[in-house]
Amino acid sequence: MTDQPRTEPDAGPIDQLVGMVFFAAWRLAGLLAWPFALLHPGARRHVWKLVTGEPGMTWLHGASAGEHQAARPLAKALPEGALRTSSSWRTPVAGAFPAPLDLPWLTGRWLDAGRPGRLVLIEAELWPGWLVACRRRGIPVAVVHARDSRGTARWRRVGPLWRWLVQGVTFVSQAHTGDLKIQSPPTATATLPRPAFIAASTRPGDESRLLEAWAHWPNPPLLLLAPRHLERLDEIGTLLDESPLRWSLRSNGLDDIARADVVLLDSMGELSSLFAQGRAAFVGGTFDQALGGHSPAEALSTGLPVVHGPHTHANPAAWSTGVHFAVGADASPAQLAQVLRLAWQRGPGEPARSDAVDRTVAALPAGRPPPETWARPWLWPLVPVVQGLGRLRSGWRGRPVKIEVPVVSVGSLSAGGSGKTPVVAWLASRLPGAWVVARGYRREAAGPAVRVGLPDQPPEHDLGDELEMLRRRGLPVVSAPDRVAGAREAAARGARVIVLDDGFQHRRLDRDLDILVVDARWPDSRGPIPVGWRREPRSGAARAHLTWVHHATERQGDVRSTQVPTGWRQGGHHRPLPARRGPVDAVAGIAHPAGFLATLLRLGLEVRSFRALPDHGALGALPEDAVITEKDAARLPEDHVAWALCIGLDVQGAELLFVHLDTLGIAHS
Repeated sequence: MTDQPRTEPDAGPIDQLVGMVFFAAWRLAGLLAWPFALLHPGARRHVWKLVTGEPGMTWLHGASAGEHQAARPLAKALPEGALRTSSSWRTPVAGAFPAPLDLPWLTGRWLDAGRPGRLVLIEAELWPGWLVACRRRGIPVAVVHARDSRGTARWRRVGPLWRWLVQGVTFVSQAHTGDLKIQSPPTATATLPRPAFIAASTRPGDESRLLEAWAHWPNPPLLLLAPRHLERLDEIGTLLDESPLRWSLRSNGLDDIARADVVLLDSMGELSSLFAQGRAAFVGGTFDQALGGHSPAEALSTGLPVVHGPHTHANPAAWSTGVHFAVGADASPAQLAQVLRLAWQRGPGEPARSDAVDRTVAALPAGRPPPETWARPWLWPLVPVVQGLGRLRSGWRGRPVKIEVPVVSVGSLSAGGSGKTPVVAWLASRLPGAWVVARGYRREAAGPAVRVGLPDQPPEHDLGDELEMLRRRGLPVVSAPDRVAGAREAAARGARVIVLDDGFQHRRLDRDLDILVVDARWPDSRGPIPVGWRREPRSGAARAHLTWVHHATERQGDVRSTQVPTGWRQGGHHRPLPARRGPVDAVAGIAHPAGFLATLLRLGLEVRSFRALPDHGALGALPEDAVITEKDAARLPEDHVAWALCIGLDVQGAELLFVHLDTLGIAHS
């Protein structure tokens, strides 16, 4: 593998033929694997209720916890946000979600729902189905932190198959960028009784060398043994039983550790946080020429001097920084002990730093999200029937009713998820005397047909999620399935202008200004009802006076905006964005929960769990200190302890809107 990033060329005709035959066999094997995937609990996490990101995000995949040491800093550096996934069945990785298994009908549907801008693989996990599905959709694929491993060497032996598999894939080598794991020092998750000499990622032969050296070290420090693979715990335990040293498992607790000479780390994902309590380190695999040693990046990121064997060629960039001491392959236990003591005496220094993240981001191919696809294409035959019924229903409504105050309607072509309510909130807050009128979707049935909500007092009856959210923001609202009756009630109570939420298809109330809202991330709502969620054809947009486009990728629409987080509501109080940090458990019952998840990730929060519900779905039992949407919070008491993320709008191009308002004589700020 060369140091410079490279993109593999298209495969030749023979390679394509070999690839097609292989892929047919691979898909057949996948069909046979479906029953196992459904029955195995570990595999089922990678099949059912998979989390997707919003369109344009980077799909960032690392197989297990080790790869995600590199994935975390890279995800934070991607401005579009990254959905991190893991394929580990045994141990969930913090901040990463289960990746879809490479099975027929699974990966493609997942990609069509999430539409990532690119797939970035940490090191090399080259699943054929993933690569083919991305290739067919035009999604760029990159392998970063790449180095020749035994796995890729096996693929390369089958030349035509390798060329077919990786055509169009960009490889960004660790030798070019440096080690992504050399970042800010991790925070300790446990307290050791005294500073330790940390032996990280040990391989067969490493432990026996260290234990023999420890016998030549008078009054040696605490030795923390962290094997690369936990399956070797019994084997290492036998070695420790044969030595005169007292030893303990990390899981036995700190009291037992305090009496030990050696601690055997039997936990997953904890090693990186314990380097901060070390004084020096040993990195395993460096006596194995075939392996070429593991990376010292985590030890160097805390400033520890590192002892290693003669073979470090697998991670050359990582070994180019920091302080390290080499030991020859034929070194005696006494000589190894002497080098270990030198590293211990030197102790921690300045943490190693690198520009590996910036170099990696610069080498990635540009993101290119695929076009929107239909959600349920097999239901297309029902579309003419549903649309015909809609036209008949529209014909029964008669002439629109005009009321005595101006009406500004904010609507969309789709059934939810276009971002109408943020526009209503933005607009109503800038129109003096504005009242918001809406149907009050899925409100409780008990109570009058027309319900009023005032900002300074709790409502007597359920208003519906969106209207209660707007009321809590300080806007007077009316909830009424009959919008004409609702508008008349608002006018009778002194409204100077009515902002009608979701009134584009409901034409019984005459409107002075029609605003059509479109979210550029899901412009077609994945097709017309029942295929997707679009209520009427695009031609319906001709009825609008203005088009308002969220997240426009180019100069689209008359008004453009971006939805941005503005703070939190928690316990009845407004709190700034930095008030919520660290791991969070999130729940969202909105039309596009992926958008909420993407916002949390871009805020730098580590989403420990994410529960996506249907729009307006029942929240059920919430995790302690859960993070939820502001719309979901409207169904909870105002002083609930859940953290509700407040969303505002960054608006551009509102001049034409203000011209229309001036023409209608509607005051605005």
